Amino acid sequence: MIHKTIHKYLFKRHEIFYFRWRVTAELQTILSLKEIRFSLRTSSLLVAQARANDWFDLVNHAKLMKSSYQFSEISKANYIQTMKKKISEIQSTKQNSNDSGDVQLIRSIIGGVVHEFDYGDDVEKEVKAAQSLLALNTNATQSIKKSAGITLSEFFKEFLAYKNKLSVDMKESYQLYVRTLIEIMGDKDIGLIEQGDIKNALSDYLKLPKRNIGKYKKISIKVLLEMDIEKKDLLSPKTVSDVKKLLQGIFSYAVERNFVSTSVMNGLNMNLSNDNSYAKYEDHEVLMILNGVNQQKDIAKKWMCWLAAYTGARRGEIIQLRKQDVKFDIKTKRHFLLITDSAGPIKTKNALRGVPIHNELMQEGFLSYVESQNDKLFEGLNADSFTKWFPGFRESLGIIKHDDYHQRKVFHSFRHSFITKSRAVGNQVDKVQQVVGHEKVHFGITDKYSKRYDLYEILDVVDRVSYSEVWTSNSN
Repeated sequence: MIHKTIHKYLFKRHEIFYFRWRVTAELQTILSLKEIRFSLRTSSLLVAQARANDWFDLVNHAKLMKSSYQFSEISKANYIQTMKKKISEIQSTKQNSNDSGDVQLIRSIIGGVVHEFDYGDDVEKEVKAAQSLLALNTNATQSIKKSAGITLSEFFKEFLAYKNKLSVDMKESYQLYVRTLIEIMGDKDIGLIEQGDIKNALSDYLKLPKRNIGKYKKISIKVLLEMDIEKKDLLSPKTVSDVKKLLQGIFSYAVERNFVSTSVMNGLNMNLSNDNSYAKYEDHEVLMILNGVNQQKDIAKKWMCWLAAYTGARRGEIIQLRKQDVKFDIKTKRHFLLITDSAGPIKTKNALRGVPIHNELMQEGFLSYVESQNDKLFEGLNADSFTKWFPGFRESLGIIKHDDYHQRKVFHSFRHSFITKSRAVGNQVDKVQQVVGHEKVHFGITDKYSKRYDLYEILDVVDRVSYSEVWTSNSN
């Protein structure tokens, strides 16, 4: 069960506790490593937690500083400086206390090469290796992008003045593009904008709907980016290509004006197609969210997340569930959710289905929650307000918004995690499709003989979905 998780930064191997933290992307170059992992040399959880306490503090500090940086409360230079100071403090504490037994192994990935330092009983060598890897790389520090002293919005005004022959329509289009970009990535100093920021922003832009469609007009960009937008409503790739061209012009002008030395757009290649795909959550991210949401005062938000993780259902399908939609199957002696259009609108006819209730949901007390409700399971919880709340909650846990492929992690990503998990353990694709409400794959002539599977035939689709700390299972 989720609440039995030891700690998101601790795992056990051969009865010994280890600490592991995956360094955030923007700190990897500065620290010259991608992860910190070492033995705590104890089989006692209490001792392990005590020995890892400074490192827990470092991670929490990194999250706090990253949040301040992302919301433009501090500059990137300040962000890096505070992390440098924090690491120096930890190193100093370790040296002064001679408590070197808690550092055995640092696993560093530099330039694609894995370096492992394990010196058996020679703790002194291990500590020196660890401190060497944690020491700030002077060359990397010198290569930090320097502030240009002007934000994107401010520089865009200069750019528009420079482009004084633009037509009124083109000028309005440019203003809309930049306004949207700033809502997506924040009004950053143009000298601190990195190519990854641009890729993420353009990727997000592709997931936005046409704003002239009435139902999207009054919804903020932040909320729209959390929604599952129908493909027919999405902006065209040409529109986003025009946004990219505008950015190329803006940064070329920034180079010309000597605000930046090189354009961040140089060599930027990406596929601008609106496949509307989302990233999945990694196992440890699902656990972080479920553990975190358990601390929320609004218990309805907890069950929204738990149901999404263990059913793969859409946000709209979950939030409109009624007490009467929780059924009991005599044959399997299992409870299940009946998702129908009588509870509210559903996406397609394939969305009409029964979904077995996962044992994790049962053990967590879902039925007790159901019994405590009157009619609607989420009475008073507004879909839009929940969508506005979730991104901030996710970010407070330190979960990065985009994966390495610049795909977004949103509430809908639970659905992708569930489907990926269920398929990975060998469940038939058509059974998975029935559980999540997708159109079934085509089998040619046999289509006319295909049927809806009974509940007992699809139990494994749900039951075999399990989230566990990835590094625990891969640490042998």
